[in-house]
Amino acid sequence: MGGRSPITCHVLDSSCGKPGRNVPVKLEQLNPAANNAWTNVAYGLTDSDGRVGTLLDPSHQLVAGIYRMTFQTNEYWAAQGVTGYFYPYVQIIFEVAPGAEKQHYHIPLLLSPYSYTTYRGS
Repeated sequence: MGGRSPITCHVLDSSCGKPGRNVPVKLEQLNPAANNAWTNVAYGLTDSDGRVGTLLDPSHQLVAGIYRMTFQTNEYWAAQGVTGYFYPYVQIIFEVAPGAEKQHYHIPLLLSPYSYTTYRGS
């Protein structure tokens, strides 16, 4: 992995063109053996550049499955003094396919009070 977390994320506030700082992020994995319950994998907080590059230890070996990344956007908007936002949190569900466990997964989130966009980054 070259010394980086196998899963990273980035929040950009598109309403002001700045990084989304101090956004709490939670990573979970779907556990089919436990009635499809979500199992906590990691927690993080975006840095001054809106990134979480240390969500998982670089030595962490991903396993194939369905993952969910939750961004607590309500805390971010409250800190920005924004009221009336539409999304109190954003959940992005993605899959690590069998045979792709050694790939790097980057989850960018472009955020505004009334919309968001995401894609698989590099």
